[in-house]
Amino acid sequence: MARQRPADTPYFSPRLKNRLREALTMRSVLIEAPSGYGKTTAVQNYIHPHLPRDTAWVRHVGAEESPQAAWRRFCQAVRKIDEPTGRTLLGLGLPDEDNAGDVAALLREMDSAQPAWLVLDDFQHIAPLAPMAVWKALLEHDSSTVRVAVVTRALEPCIMPYEKSGYLRLDVADLRLTDGETREYAAHAGITLAEEEAAELHRRAEGWMIALALHLRRWRETGGFAAASGLEGLLRDVIWNGLEDAGRDFLLRLSPFECFSHRQATFLLDRDHLPRKTMAALQRNALLRFDAAQGLYYPHSTLLEFTRKAFAQLPDARQREALYAAGGWCAAEGDWEAAISFYYRLRDFERILSLDLSGMEGNRLLDMPGMAYTTALTDIAANCTREMKLRHPVSAIQLAFELLSQGCYEEFGALFAEMGELVETAPMPPDRRDYLRGELLLVEAFSRYNDIAEMGRRMQRASELTGGMTALVALDNSWTFGNASVLFMYHSETGRLDGECADMKTYCPYYFAMTQGHGSGAPELMAAECLLYRGDAAMAQVHACKARHEAALRGQASILIGAEFVLGRAAMLRGDTDALVDAMDAMTGIADAHPQKTNRMAADMARSYLMGLLDRPQDMAEWLREGTPGAFAKRLFTPAVPFADLCRARYLLLTDKPEILLGEHDAAMGLAAALRYPLALLHGHVHNAAAWMLRGERTMAANALQQALDMALPDGLLLPLAENHACIAPLLEDLAPSMASGASMASGASMASGASGFAASVRALGQRMEEGRKAIADRLYSPRGVFGLSRREYETASLAAQGLSNTEIAGQLFLSPNTVKTHLKTAYRKTGATSRTALRQMLRQTLPRMLPRTPQQ
Repeated sequence: MARQRPADTPYFSPRLKNRLREALTMRSVLIEAPSGYGKTTAVQNYIHPHLPRDTAWVRHVGAEESPQAAWRRFCQAVRKIDEPTGRTLLGLGLPDEDNAGDVAALLREMDSAQPAWLVLDDFQHIAPLAPMAVWKALLEHDSSTVRVAVVTRALEPCIMPYEKSGYLRLDVADLRLTDGETREYAAHAGITLAEEEAAELHRRAEGWMIALALHLRRWRETGGFAAASGLEGLLRDVIWNGLEDAGRDFLLRLSPFECFSHRQATFLLDRDHLPRKTMAALQRNALLRFDAAQGLYYPHSTLLEFTRKAFAQLPDARQREALYAAGGWCAAEGDWEAAISFYYRLRDFERILSLDLSGMEGNRLLDMPGMAYTTALTDIAANCTREMKLRHPVSAIQLAFELLSQGCYEEFGALFAEMGELVETAPMPPDRRDYLRGELLLVEAFSRYNDIAEMGRRMQRASELTGGMTALVALDNSWTFGNASVLFMYHSETGRLDGECADMKTYCPYYFAMTQGHGSGAPELMAAECLLYRGDAAMAQVHACKARHEAALRGQASILIGAEFVLGRAAMLRGDTDALVDAMDAMTGIADAHPQKTNRMAADMARSYLMGLLDRPQDMAEWLREGTPGAFAKRLFTPAVPFADLCRARYLLLTDKPEILLGEHDAAMGLAAALRYPLALLHGHVHNAAAWMLRGERTMAANALQQALDMALPDGLLLPLAENHACIAPLLEDLAPSMASGASMASGASMASGASGFAASVRALGQRMEEGRKAIADRLYSPRGVFGLSRREYETASLAAQGLSNTEIAGQLFLSPNTVKTHLKTAYRKTGATSRTALRQMLRQTLPRMLPRTPQQ
């Protein structure tokens, strides 16, 4: 191995060494300066070598890529230090207004069993992924074993918590060399300069490390400084012009990537070895850094920017050749999204369709930087020729399915019709034709939402044609679109609920077989909800447990949340505090374990609904309480919006804001009607009646309640009326006589025979609901309790006050760490404590303690 020359070894001024020695003891370090000031060198060549040998070193380099890809790579880096935290962050997805607080909490509580450093290099590419408050939380982490170093160009605003000890910020003033340090740096590089020569070098480079290195390289070669002054000119004169054609080609072909492996480089160059002379020249000047742990080469950002400008000036044919090689590499490695990105730049739609589009993570076909997903999607659909679609029909059908799921209905209709005609008329083997017919039938079934019979018949036939297999559906997709209720979605025709439940039971098994169990437990859950709405809480609980079991076997989080929601509502009718708390904790835990946004929103809505039944509007999710116009549509898939409207309406009733409810009523009911959601309309009419009663408008209230009764009677749906019985009881008694001539009752309704018994059944169920609510509220929120803490909140707070970590508390109480965080956050808010020490002092002074857990009756 060649002996390292002085010029190859990094130089650190005495001033900088002192600052870097401080960095070794800090919780977090921020190094902020323009490119070329030696930021990465300081971290890699000073901090890293001075750490104990057992310290884990995880370096993540930001890149110019799509936000989704960038977030995934960041989460993978966190997983190397804290596997559970990184995995949860990955499931949460890109930080947004709903999950940014959760992301911040996770990063603040990141931990490691062994000493570890997380280094975020080129952080300026990562910063836009999340609000600055998230990154501040990362720097302010609570771990005693983890250290964080952020290496970045200038940030606005700065994320360093200056006012706290344990944090260090280095900037240009620390990194820029003085006149004397410039001369010392030259001597370190083996070059002795006269005083005036050193002054001239300092004037030219201005203490800028990369400029100094390039000027000294030219001095070593020619005995004089480079004529160019700007960095781009220096790179051209000192590096680029000195490379052979093979060296320049090497840099140009690799410029589409932020980093590369040896195998990747030889693939892109189509040669067995790399140009040694070029590699040596770049590494000698710190323009190409090798990360041995990752096996990756990282070109200096200034060199990468220079090369990409040069790449943009190449003839079109040479650019296309390089981009095809880049796309080919990504496709060969199974990185479909990156491959599609390159082929899209080339406008090669044939290559896009030739990829296995069913292999996209989360069913996302495209991850384009700087472009809306639907824009690229519709562009691809418009530019794929008939011949392309015929050669790659499965991908074309997948493309149609994506257009449908993204609400591009016109484009979907055109592509779907074309694929139907192609499948029927193009020459192909009979079994292939049948398979494609089946996939098209499955897509058509989704377009018939929410008619179970229409969907089901197509799914049954699709299953027969495809042999029980499909490439269209991923098992981890939300079956309920983020809704908290299956009955809410699939009861679509008043008076036909029993038939709909039968259809669900008949047809769902065909769909489950095709998708390896996507939506398992849904028929049982719909049956459970039907029983609950008719007042049979005991049997509803049995079916909900069946649904929970079936869903758990296939990891169907959305069905699990729905089952726990039924169990929580049944517990409310029984006055079973422990069962209700367990159901709410379970929903939070499911959303923690499967943190896709749809699951988090469903759990939020279900918990908020239960809080509304307990008359606790202040404990409903903030985003539901606010409910600004259009906000729900931004957070939720359209099929889930009516349930959010329902929760919002309950909040407005509980907070005595009937005018706002009435003002929002028509828009909410219009969407519910468009989606064919009788249950949403029923709840909406009941809430409307309650709102008019609050305003003293009895006639308007009676009209609204009559509309609700017209929808409730045919299927025997008692629960919406019973849950609001206190508001509508006088009206219900007035309308009872007229109900005797109403529509016939559903055969499964648990009430006295005929419509005449409906009012009595509502009254009885309403009384049960109120008794159960009061029993639970008295136990959870009685003034005799501690600061209004629920049992679980008190248990969590007590263990935290004893010094247990969140992980230890989770293990002792059989909760997820995120559920523990939720309970602690609530405990801090209710007690006013700002630390665990303060929490301990407050809890010691409170008597009596929370009621002990009692066996279920």
